Amino acid sequence: MEFDLFVGIDWTGAQPARAVAVAACGPSGVVLPVWPRDRYWRRQEVADWIAAEIATGRRILAGFDFGFAMPWVDGVGYLDGRVPDVADMFALWDLIDQASAGGEDDFAGAAVHDPRLFPSFWINGPTPAHWGDGSTKRRRVETVAAETGAGTPVSLFKLAAAAKQVGKASLAGMRTLKRLRSLAGDRLAVWPTEQPGPGQSVVMEIYPTLFRKQALGGVRKITGRAAMEGAVAHFGCTLSPDLPEQFDDHIGDAIITAAGLSRLAGQASAWNPAGLTPDIARREGWIFGVGA
Repeated sequence: MEFDLFVGIDWTGAQPARAVAVAACGPSGVVLPVWPRDRYWRRQEVADWIAAEIATGRRILAGFDFGFAMPWVDGVGYLDGRVPDVADMFALWDLIDQASAGGEDDFAGAAVHDPRLFPSFWINGPTPAHWGDGSTKRRRVETVAAETGAGTPVSLFKLAAAAKQVGKASLAGMRTLKRLRSLAGDRLAVWPTEQPGPGQSVVMEIYPTLFRKQALGGVRKITGRAAMEGAVAHFGCTLSPDLPEQFDDHIGDAIITAAGLSRLAGQASAWNPAGLTPDIARREGWIFGVGA
C-alpha cells in the first residue's frame, strides 16, 4: 500500500492544547517537524491541515496517539451498558461529541462528567469498586499489546494518574476525528473500521512507545537530535535540517512515529494483525503495529 506522506501526531486533551506535535516523512525518507502557524497547534487546525493535504491529491497515512474507541464488553456494550443504542465506533464518536457540550477546539472535558460516561471512570484516589480486576476497562488491543511485549497502554477510563492518563486526550481526539471525517469524506478511511480503498488516505491509532522500543530497544523518550538520528535510521529514514538539536518529547514522539509508519506500512501483517476480528475493528479499533 503506497502513500505520499506519513504523518505522526502526538496529542493532548488539555485546554488549551499546547502539547500537540506533528511530523511528516515523505517517500525520500526525510523526516521533518511540521510547525504550527502560531506558537501551538490547535486540535482543529490539525484536522484542517490533513484535510487540505488530502484535497491536493496526496495520499496520507496519519497516525494519532490516542484511543479511537472505548472497550466493548460482549453482552453489555459500551460504558457498562448505559448506552444500548450506541453499537459501533462512529456512533460512539457522535455520543462523545454531544456530551462535550460544544467545548471549544474539540475539548471534551464536559463529557467526563456526563452521567452516561462518568460512572465508568477512575477519577482519582484508590481503585474504585466498579473497576474490579480492570479487565472490562481495557480494549482487546491493549491486552494483546501487554501479552506480546509491545507495551502496556493505559486504560482510557483511568484518569487518576494525570501524567499518564489518556482519557481526556482520547475523548477530544474522537471529536477531532469526527470533524476530519466530515471534512475529507470518502477520500479518508479510518483503519481498521474501514479498509482503505484505492487512492484513499488513512488515519489510524498509533502507540509511539512501540516505535521507540523497535528503534532503541527501550521506552525512553527522545529529545535530542543525535539520539533521534540513530532511531529514525532504524526505519531507513534521515532527519531534516529543520529539526533543532534539542526538542520536547512531544515532537520526539511525532518524529519517531512518522519514521516508523513509513516502514510499518509496507508490512502486510500490520494490516491484518493477530487477534483483530471484524467486530473488534468496528467497535474498539486497533493500534497499528500491535500483533503484526
